[in-house]
Amino acid sequence: MLFSLRARAILTRLGPVPRRSSYLRQYSTEHERPAEPFRVLFCGSDDFSVAALSALLGAEAPLKRFALEHDLEHHDVPPGKLTFPHAFEKHHPSHLLLTASFGHIIPTPLLNSFAHSLNVHPSVLPLYRGAAPVQWAIANGDTATGVTVQSMAPREEGVDAGAILGAVEGLPIPPGATYMTLLPDLAHVAGRLLVQVLRQLQNGEATPRAQDPAHVTRAPKITNNTSRIDWATHDAGSLDARHRAFGHAQPLWAHRPQELVHGNPMVKRDNGVQITSVKQTSTVPAQAEQWASEAGGKPGTIVLDKRERRVLALTRDGWLELVRVKPAGKKEQPGAEWWNGLPPKIRTRGWGILE
Repeated sequence: MLFSLRARAILTRLGPVPRRSSYLRQYSTEHERPAEPFRVLFCGSDDFSVAALSALLGAEAPLKRFALEHDLEHHDVPPGKLTFPHAFEKHHPSHLLLTASFGHIIPTPLLNSFAHSLNVHPSVLPLYRGAAPVQWAIANGDTATGVTVQSMAPREEGVDAGAILGAVEGLPIPPGATYMTLLPDLAHVAGRLLVQVLRQLQNGEATPRAQDPAHVTRAPKITNNTSRIDWATHDAGSLDARHRAFGHAQPLWAHRPQELVHGNPMVKRDNGVQITSVKQTSTVPAQAEQWASEAGGKPGTIVLDKRERRVLALTRDGWLELVRVKPAGKKEQPGAEWWNGLPPKIRTRGWGILE
């Protein structure tokens, strides 16, 4: 969604922005100052972008209601070729483009209408350039992250390759954090940082700092294939982290037990089982270990802990409890209930194999 607004009172009514000691990098020398208050085109979509816009206006509200309550001119993103409102078709020194979780790559000709084009990114660039920085930070087991305000580089230079105007580092990722629990904290910090950077621009004190290409890492878009379990590669800890990172949008999944597929031409190979809730476990009954041994110790082996009524999956390193699953074409259900629906052969011998 696109918003047009005048920044006449935005920066003055919020008061000073608190500084976060060693977390905050500042880059301040002389920079072009607008001759009049910024005329802002804000582009965003999700809660992260709402927080950035809220920080500008000093309010909190869902996106649509936010626009109505603050009398913001707003536009839906047009289908097909991206275009901006007519008011931003020609370059003007006061034109300011802000994006946060916009989800669209902006063509270089559209950037030329703006004196400044800034993006709010939830990582410390050049780490995690791309569409899913928060998700990949959690999935990779990082213990800290941050946020960055960057200038937007021409599309030809790459995604999130623009120079840095401000960054907040060292924001902790708590143990057990999920995308949904971590994002609000990052969004709040990012909104305050954006306000500070805009103040620096107004005062002619902001100077971009180029990113170091030697430290670039990527955060590609999360797809269904991203969430497929690779039993030969993923251990219990990494699968738990990937579930916390991706599970809200793309649940982990695996191919169904071999007996449901092999030799049955009516069953499509690509139908899988979504794992919608998981839990690492270090307590595994001896019987489960024995069944896994009978299966050849193959990662992906599933067994039933009869005493605790839980389904356990053997990974490359460690065991994972499949708390809730969603078979293809069926409703989500507890793991033990799903086990009860597996073929008698699997239930009788005590183990099956997910692929």
